[in-house]
Amino acid sequence: MISLIQITDPHLTENKKTKVKSWLTHSSFEKTIAYIKTNETPDFIVVSGDISNDGSKKSYVAYQQGIERFEKPVFTILGNHDNHKNFHAVFRTKFPSVEKITLSESWLIMTIDSTSMNKESGHITKQQLHALRKLIENNKDKSLVLCLHHQPIKMGFWIDQVGLENSDQFIASIANQSNVKAVVWGHVHHESESTLGSIKMLSTPSTCYQFCGNTEQPDTNKPGYRKIKLFKSGKLETKVVRID
Repeated sequence: MISLIQITDPHLTENKKTKVKSWLTHSSFEKTIAYIKTNETPDFIVVSGDISNDGSKKSYVAYQQGIERFEKPVFTILGNHDNHKNFHAVFRTKFPSVEKITLSESWLIMTIDSTSMNKESGHITKQQLHALRKLIENNKDKSLVLCLHHQPIKMGFWIDQVGLENSDQFIASIANQSNVKAVVWGHVHHESESTLGSIKMLSTPSTCYQFCGNTEQPDTNKPGYRKIKLFKSGKLETKVVRID
């Protein structure tokens, strides 16, 4: 069994004392890391975007220092608030548009860059969709988890105005693919679980403020993360953990 933890949308800032929507985001991020270190034993961690709120190099240095405390492999994708150039400057690595990551003999995670230059909403290019379809087709003997920043389905509140613009093309690429077991995303600062055929469709709370309803104001739900258990049989179990 593989233990995967997803954290998302820490919205770190250049100055650690800067508040984002009334939240000290550095403090809540550090609290999340400490809680996971104390209470979980993950094999891998995936962080699904909006690492930074302002795209600053200092925010990525703080993030780098934070995830090093896990002492486990951490896979990072970027979101609409992130700055690819500054992320690259700190981590010395480019964020690939589509990447296949092997978790075990039976499980793969595929990360997809859904960011679109200077836009809050997301988009997946034709080239990315082609690469994704090819990876799905070439790994029929594996179980796959797909991870992106923007939501590929409707959430039912204002965040849908800035979701994945070509979600229909993405959904068409994964529908009826029996080896795709789950799609996980960030961006929405909101917990949800639904299904697309046999595929689990999962959104995860932010490590800081949460969204819900018809206003852009944060709601009163607590920060959290998602834990995912991946079994050799292809079965998947998941739950969200909230942090006081």
